[in-house]
Amino acid sequence: MASPPPSSGTTAERQRVTAPYGSWKSPITADVVSEASKSLGGIAVDGDGRLVWLESRPNESGRSVLVKEPEKPGDEPVDITPKEFSVRTLCQEYGGGTFSISGDTLVFPNYEDQRLYKQSLHLKDSPPLPITPDYGGPSVCYADGVFDSKFGRYIAVREDRRDSSLNPTTTVVAIDLGEKDIQEPKTLISGNDLYAFPRMDPKGEKIAWIEWGHPNMPWDKAELWVGYISEAGDIYKRVCVAGHDPKHVESPTEPKWSPKGELFFITDRQDGFWNLYKWIESTNEVLPLYPLNAEFARPSWIFGLNSDEVIQSDEQKTLIACSYRQRGRSYLAIVDVLHSSLSLLDIPFTDIQDITSGSNSFTLREHQDYFHHLWLR
Repeated sequence: MASPPPSSGTTAERQRVTAPYGSWKSPITADVVSEASKSLGGIAVDGDGRLVWLESRPNESGRSVLVKEPEKPGDEPVDITPKEFSVRTLCQEYGGGTFSISGDTLVFPNYEDQRLYKQSLHLKDSPPLPITPDYGGPSVCYADGVFDSKFGRYIAVREDRRDSSLNPTTTVVAIDLGEKDIQEPKTLISGNDLYAFPRMDPKGEKIAWIEWGHPNMPWDKAELWVGYISEAGDIYKRVCVAGHDPKHVESPTEPKWSPKGELFFITDRQDGFWNLYKWIESTNEVLPLYPLNAEFARPSWIFGLNSDEVIQSDEQKTLIACSYRQRGRSYLAIVDVLHSSLSLLDIPFTDIQDITSGSNSFTLREHQDYFHHLWLR
């Protein structure tokens, strides 16, 4: 039964309308509910140390926009994405890992054509420029990209549906960031069914990535590889770091290089919990950093998950800011790599999604609605 507000001139009388169940009109519509809140996505820090985040806006038909933290506290955040663009990838259907920033350069995919675009964050009137070919439709899409400063290129996962939309080809490719004519991306890694987390080391000499094959999901069984890059920009040598040993059915994830060139990642080879590990390159061994009955990662339903960040303290120690889940809630901690110790931080947040680091600070994304800045001392 629906009860509209009293007509003008009355205070107590109400006109009642009887209607079949589920058919009466409510002032609380689906549009009102969906437009009430914005969904926040990936986060990054630009060259000025300001936070950039992805914002999905129901009141703009679900358009996704990159927004930058204001220069002065109290000012309004600034939209980066022009109105004719929507920042979203269709790669592997669920998307994620949508954009990346290096200095003042931003790379993102546009939803309509799925091409990658390059945009300057400092030149306000500079429009985004395409850096991948136009295939006449959204048949080729990209995700989980990182910059390769040594060769002036962008490394990303590419999903190509031109031959088959039911069984697309997935590879890791290199896209030229120069000002010359747009070139076909160069294939760096191929041969398996699916790829994620291509990550360059600080010197541009090695690349780490995760790969897996059907029928496995990435949390069932996957492999972590490291490729050595030649002076021509090709991979001339590959080493499987985790996932190749038949004694360990594991699912490594989230590889990361420290500023010193150390490779850290998360895997579940011991006791079934996703824990932090370090790769010893000289012997191709992996060592646990701090074993704990907790999950330091989440299932990779989407690209770009970031459960930890490698940071340097003032004493130049290697520290890892990480989140983990135990008994249904999130915790935040700092792992000291040298001393294999974990320091739990006293915070009120219980559902940490992602972490990104800046200068002497890092930012948490809690659930899908809030960001929190934390400063290192």
